[in-house]
Amino acid sequence: MRQKLFSAIMVGAYISLGAMTYLMIPNSMVASLFFAAGIFLVFNFNNMLFTRVCPLTAATGEYRLTDWLLAWIGNGIGAFLTAAISHFSRLEGKIAERLQTVGQLKLDDNFISLIIMGFFCAVLVSYAVLIGKKFKSGSFPQIFFVWFFITAFVFCGFDHIVANMYYISAYCLAFGAEPLKIISSLVAVTLGNILGGLLIGTVEKKHLPAQPL
Repeated sequence: MRQKLFSAIMVGAYISLGAMTYLMIPNSMVASLFFAAGIFLVFNFNNMLFTRVCPLTAATGEYRLTDWLLAWIGNGIGAFLTAAISHFSRLEGKIAERLQTVGQLKLDDNFISLIIMGFFCAVLVSYAVLIGKKFKSGSFPQIFFVWFFITAFVFCGFDHIVANMYYISAYCLAFGAEPLKIISSLVAVTLGNILGGLLIGTVEKKHLPAQPL
């Protein structure tokens, strides 16, 4: 359990680094391409990403519901710690303008909209996970397909719970926010990510081996 929790914390930090990079690049298309840096760290080092655990629970059975909780909590800790560390550096000033825009969008959106945006995100991320599992780690096909699907969801503005944990944490540290808005946003996106992950994991189960690779 300790190892999984530590893995989940590191994953939260990895995704946060990708999200931070996204905020630093003014061009949305280029920023979306570089967001995937965090995902590649996840794939190659620690795999307890919430939006990876959910689809693989249905597709291969290698994770359980307890892993969901560990992943969600650990990812959140990693995201918050990354946001807190950057808060005390000049990085916050470099991302402040885009952070304010992104943070407000995610906190002011309505509950149903956030579920839908989280669902679409999970569909693309789940395909990145499932297709990525078919290829050797670090191989060109894995890199291409993962990068393709991740870039698509980021460019579309879909909501990824772990990325949002970083965005909202960083936003709150810089500008402050209402607790109810924070909770509502995180809950809605979590639900959307779960629904999308389970759907794709279940539908595409036949295309993957029953046992983890």
